[in-house]
Parts: sequence; C-alpha cells; structure tokens
Amino acid sequence: MSVSKNTGNLLTNSQISEFVKKEFSEIKSNSDLVYFHSINKFLLMAHSPDRIRLLGNIVANHKILPFKTLLDEYDKNLEILLKNEPTTKLHANVLQKIFGYFKKDLSAEEKSKILMILSDYRQNKQTLNDVLLLLEGLTRKFQKTYLVRQTYFLLYAKVSKTDDISI
Repeated sequence: MSVSKNTGNLLTNSQISEFVKKEFSEIKSNSDLVYFHSINKFLLMAHSPDRIRLLGNIVANHKILPFKTLLDEYDKNLEILLKNEPTTKLHANVLQKIFGYFKKDLSAEEKSKILMILSDYRQNKQTLNDVLLLLEGLTRKFQKTYLVRQTYFLLYAKVSKTDDISI
C-alpha cells in the first residue's frame, strides 16, 4: 500500500474514507487484512474506539474463519465505522494513546510539555496537524517503527517538518 503526504489543505473525512475504502478493496489475503488493520489502527480508532475493537476481533479470527467471511464482516463494520466523523475528543484519545509509546523515552519535563500540548488541543488552542507533526517527529526520532507506518499521520497531517523537534 502506498500513501503520499498531503501537500495542500488537510483532507476531508470523505476523502479519507474513500482512501481507506480503496485500500481495503485491494486486500487479497489474510495477511493483507492483518497488515491493513495494523497500519490503519489509529486512523480507525479516531472514528470509533468501539468499532475498532470489533474490527480487531474480526482480524484476530483470521485463522479460524473463512477468508470471505472475514472480509465481508470487516467490510460491513468498516463502512459503519467510517460514517462516524472523528471529533476533537476522539482524536485527543488517539493522540494520548500514541503519546504512551514514548513514556520511557522522554524526560518528566518533556512529558509534561506534551501533556500540556494535548490539553491545549482538547481546548482548541492547538491544531491536530501541529500535535501530529510533533508526535510524528518523536516517532522518527525514537524509531517507533509501528507508529511510522500508521496512516493516521499521513492522512490527518500536512507535510511533515524535518527532524527539528522542540518540546
């Protein structure tokens, strides 16, 4: 799956949903489904934490259920999930979860500053783009491979800044 950075305005929910649906339509095997779910986890979580758990359970049964059954169930629930537009609260929950990946890498002062930035985001004093760029920079700095692959960063943020990360 290839994704390019958005160089213009942020994408709309409709554009993001269309991208996800297109990528989903290219799944041809159980391993494709597992990969799709893993790289889209945070993006999907921003739409519906409850529905992402259900999708995770579907994927977890990839060795038990027939592939066609898995794909149909996942597709049905993905459609429902994508109809939910992410809110500031849902994005904040996802950002908090991503921040958790850095708890052992940051000093107490750095953690405090990031928590303040997340609080500012919840109060609409920071943009989602700004918080994502900060977390994306940390992801690269600390080589969090799992996070680097997340489409959440690619689809909800404008082009990333270089390695200049200031917390």
